[in-house]
Amino acid sequence: MPIAQLARTREFADEIRNLFYQRTLICLWLAVVFFSLFSFLDAVCCKENFRLFLMFRSAYVVTLVCFINLLAIPSFKQYAPHFIYTAMALGGFTISLMTVQLGGFYSGYYVGILLMIAGALSVLPLRVTQVLAVGGSMYLIYVLTVLVGTADVERAHLVAMMNNSFFFLALVGVTAVQSYDDLQTLLKSLGTTRNLQGIRAKLTDYRGDLEGLVQQRLEELEESDLKYRDLYDSILDLVVLIDTRGRIKKINSHSVVLLGLEPAELQGSFLADFIRVKQGGREFIANVIADLHEGGQVRGVQLQLKNISEKIIEAELSASRVALESGFFYQFVIRDISSTKQVERMLLDSERLLDTSRQAAIFGLAKLAECRDDDTGAHLNRIRDYTRLVVEDLASQPGYEREIDEQFVEDIFRSSVLHDIGKVGIPDSILLKPGRLTREEFDIMKAHCRYGSDILAGAEDNDNEVTFLLLARDIACHHHERWDGNGYPDGLVGTAIPLAARIVSLADVYDALTSTRVYKAAYSHDEARGLITKESAGQFDPNIVDAFVRREAEFKECRMQFLLQESKRTPP
Repeated sequence: MPIAQLARTREFADEIRNLFYQRTLICLWLAVVFFSLFSFLDAVCCKENFRLFLMFRSAYVVTLVCFINLLAIPSFKQYAPHFIYTAMALGGFTISLMTVQLGGFYSGYYVGILLMIAGALSVLPLRVTQVLAVGGSMYLIYVLTVLVGTADVERAHLVAMMNNSFFFLALVGVTAVQSYDDLQTLLKSLGTTRNLQGIRAKLTDYRGDLEGLVQQRLEELEESDLKYRDLYDSILDLVVLIDTRGRIKKINSHSVVLLGLEPAELQGSFLADFIRVKQGGREFIANVIADLHEGGQVRGVQLQLKNISEKIIEAELSASRVALESGFFYQFVIRDISSTKQVERMLLDSERLLDTSRQAAIFGLAKLAECRDDDTGAHLNRIRDYTRLVVEDLASQPGYEREIDEQFVEDIFRSSVLHDIGKVGIPDSILLKPGRLTREEFDIMKAHCRYGSDILAGAEDNDNEVTFLLLARDIACHHHERWDGNGYPDGLVGTAIPLAARIVSLADVYDALTSTRVYKAAYSHDEARGLITKESAGQFDPNIVDAFVRREAEFKECRMQFLLQESKRTPP
């Protein structure tokens, strides 16, 4: 074995012996205390043997006190293992004598020996072989003492002995495993301590040059800090470092441009005081900090800043959590996007203007077809509103989630007014005829469905990006189909009829029934309702009829509003 390793082994042995001595004293004192206190258990559980047991306990305690006093003498410290092993053997023998008085193997007093084994062997730094030797010795003391002290050893005694032996041996085995782990941990700890001492010695050797190294490192850090500060201040975004309460710990010089205040003036103030969001600046900052604390990311969050002059600045926030020597902080990078938001608003206004113009053109085209046969002047507006009521109701019903989305609602609102666009191709003699049409005339009238589909197909070819024209074609072509298949032009049945056409079909019929025409008077709402519900599963989709019934109060109110508007426009 190398000399250095041998020296190290001897140092470990000295450390372990010293630790064994200290823990031996602890175990002896604990035995003195607990052996004395267990006299109270004797007084309660076995009054008839109290005096005898008190004598046993007193003799044992006096012996332990003598051991403690002897160990206080320096020359006796080396005999600590002998004292503790003797104390454990005497303790086991004393408790075994008590168990003989209480029924031998039947007595539960043997648990006291288990407590001694668990307490002492788990505390003392012992090898596995030592633990097994001491534990086995105490087991033999117990068994032999009880066997010798019991007059008649019956079969039941042996069964009880086997039961008690199981707990003895199990405890000794567990204690041996624990002692092995504790000893290995102790050795590693001692090794680590020696390594640290060696490192400390080397540091002491280098201490002479340490001050020079520290000074050099400080100069390097100062130079690095100056470079970082220049970079930090040259960033064109607002960079803010805040603590967990939202107070500004550091902010770059861009604060003068964005907030109108110097960094020194902002030190210690709350960043939330300069933020405008719906839920309030303090709550917003708290939510961002919570997200970052849980490992989340904050990127591209739009908000508004309010500077010292009360000017509102559109901004975009990105944030991260940073660890510094003094703890965790949160770095906010805030970018001024006012110019970008202004361009977005201009673009949005342009799109809105274009969309408004487009809708006006569409409505005007539909009005051109309507004005030839509809003298009410509000038919298209009513169809659009009735359609919206039905679609909104169906959207809340199960089974329509895939068909009815926001795009569908917007498209059918636009395209419903084009349902009769094909009437531009019907001769006035038929379109404006006040009486009943002949079979030949009605066949010509039915052709307006095909005309409308063809007109919209041509428009779709020229602008295939306008999605509502697809819906408009379906509506124009199939809004006269019937649920039972007796409609025109294709005689489609049930769900083969496009949903948009089924919806507009009911809205168109309700408006036709409740409006005055040259050939008929207007029906009341209740009359129209009765006719429509009667045609459920005949002319109309039953689900759409149900939607109409659920929203009939709004149908009625909408109709009354149009009647009121019409009466105001009509001269007395």
